[in-house]
Amino acid sequence: MVALSLVLACGDDGRADATGSPTGNPTDSPTGSGTDGTGSSESTPTTTSPTSVGPGSNATELTGSTGPVLTGSGTTSGVNCNDCSDPNQQCIDDVCVTSCQGQDPDPCGPDQVCDVLSGECHAPDAACTLDGPSLPCDTQQCGPGSACDGAGACIPVAPCAAVACTGEGACWGTQCGSCERSPSCSDPAPDLLNGPFSADISAIDFADDCTAWAVTVSGGQEFVRRMTSVGELTSFGAIGDFDLGEVRVLRHLTIPQLTLPPPIGSEPQPPTPVEGYGEVAVTYICCPTCGDCANNPEARGVAHLVEDNPNMPLPIIIYAEPTQGTGPFGNVAVDGGPQGLTWGENRVLYVGNALADGDYSSADLETAKVANLYTFTARVTASAPISDVHNLVALIGGDLHRFNTNTYQTEFVVDLMSDVTNLSQDPFSGHVYASLASLEVVRVHPFTGEVESFAMMPAKGRVAVSPSGKLWFAPVAYLNKTPIISWDLPTSL
Repeated sequence: MVALSLVLACGDDGRADATGSPTGNPTDSPTGSGTDGTGSSESTPTTTSPTSVGPGSNATELTGSTGPVLTGSGTTSGVNCNDCSDPNQQCIDDVCVTSCQGQDPDPCGPDQVCDVLSGECHAPDAACTLDGPSLPCDTQQCGPGSACDGAGACIPVAPCAAVACTGEGACWGTQCGSCERSPSCSDPAPDLLNGPFSADISAIDFADDCTAWAVTVSGGQEFVRRMTSVGELTSFGAIGDFDLGEVRVLRHLTIPQLTLPPPIGSEPQPPTPVEGYGEVAVTYICCPTCGDCANNPEARGVAHLVEDNPNMPLPIIIYAEPTQGTGPFGNVAVDGGPQGLTWGENRVLYVGNALADGDYSSADLETAKVANLYTFTARVTASAPISDVHNLVALIGGDLHRFNTNTYQTEFVVDLMSDVTNLSQDPFSGHVYASLASLEVVRVHPFTGEVESFAMMPAKGRVAVSPSGKLWFAPVAYLNKTPIISWDLPTSL
């Protein structure tokens, strides 16, 4: 990956060329891969094999399928390894052997890196490697697969679902899944997505089971549409002709890890209202001077889908003041109102520009409370969750900021130097895919700011990651009626 910095604002942006471009054929998925620089791997992480020792030991170098590995027997020893209790330690033949995670100084440097997936020292470009710096978090140090929550604790970030820490506070991600992407579902067929589902489409998103969702901007009655993997289409009517901007589905931020066997049910359970994963929210974005929206205080806001209320399936839960942007689409009808809709943890919705340009607000569905949390220096255009307490937020112009939903503090991440139309997080890798007004799609590491070009869109629109392992593009049909297409996402870490 190539790391962008502020000096790149003048001249070359420092990014590689796009790795693929869509063909525009609604029945074919482009294969412009945009694969990770690590390449593919046939190996999987191993957590049972201690491989490195601390400084001062009599280490020897071994060579394996994942590159050179340091091992030795000069670490803490004693009867039954009484002091061998840290998560990076194992007792073997009454000798406490420490793997490379959480060690300072790093036993792998300078020519190798510590892979926290396996605890082994790898070559920097080895496949199936998760490495990186450890950053301070009060009394802890958050290593790869973890991030500071802003309150003194390291929390997991994709691809990891848990965190391990030594007694001295050195932490790293655990339960990081497989090195190879293993899709658990299939998307609806491209020809079905490009049928009635895509009429007047303005945005697309996917649930954990690959169900596709879309919203419309048509100038007439607007709709939220759902298409299951097998092609079943359902439509929900919006409030009259109030234009819809974004659709977001509450989904997992990491690949779910099975820790307990599923319960065995003797009888089928009756259907219940959708609460939690699978819930859907949308934005009403009526421009302040357009048709029925003019001077109508109820024409803008965030709505929560209530499937079992046929009379009002999309009630507004955050009312928004009339605001008008000049981007990212360059059209008054689709650049107005609230933007940057996303879900956080515990059924909390976040959105920008609800009160004024740059405001960032929340709606907690559990407590029924709405609050304005922060005011950015410019209009919000997109946002996406990246951890239990962090959202990545895009501002007009292309700046990305990391917003902490607990402390309400922000950190600048990177300037993409183009308006962002959407952000979508990949639970497999933790990367965020950003679609830009320049038509470029880039892959962003939300905690380091590293950016890599991924693909080119055929027209202005939005992208969304699907659990199937594809990144989907949907046009804003009000501006152009290009087909819905997809690219394959990288298949390995």
